[in-house]
Amino acid sequence: MAASDVLETTIPLTESVLALAGRRNDALADWFPIGDSVSPLRVCLEDPQDDSLTAALLVHDADLRLNNGDEVPLDERLLAAGGVDVDGREEALPATALVMPRIPRGAVTAMAGSRTSPISAAARLSRNGDAAFILVGIAPHPLRARQIESLVRGRSLDDRIIDLAAQTARSEAQPYGVGDVLDAAKLASVEDCIRRLLNLLRDRLE
Repeated sequence: MAASDVLETTIPLTESVLALAGRRNDALADWFPIGDSVSPLRVCLEDPQDDSLTAALLVHDADLRLNNGDEVPLDERLLAAGGVDVDGREEALPATALVMPRIPRGAVTAMAGSRTSPISAAARLSRNGDAAFILVGIAPHPLRARQIESLVRGRSLDDRIIDLAAQTARSEAQPYGVGDVLDAAKLASVEDCIRRLLNLLRDRLE
């Protein structure tokens, strides 16, 4: 069964993050080898150390179900310092469940982690031009990589485009202090992440 065939799933935030396992969502499946948490979803979402999980959920267009029954996109509850506002701050309503909607038909998702640092990246991509890329470990919170999205949108992921996207990762990272001559190792990790991520997406689009 492809990710596009998975029905919407609602998971109470009191359940373990392991409740996400086996949901046939590729970016989440990719996350488990690099993630190390078995805590309740509520705890993981609140913790900036688990922002890579949040990124995998963001590319699946996950929502939070609030205690009044309404739903809000997960990205509307991101905190500037990392983590997700689950309990409700500044008079916002607390959330009770995570809602995983159906992935758009024809779209694939993936996540890749750096071999040498906590940097990771998640993405959703389809041949019809849909694209969402999230970087983790660059900014204090998951970062939407809009330059990379613009570069790959509607294009075949050949070696040239993958090389260009890896180089574009430098521009995405520079405003957050990554990519200067003093942090070459971290920059290399960003580029490696994007390259690995795009190769995964290419394989899944074939």
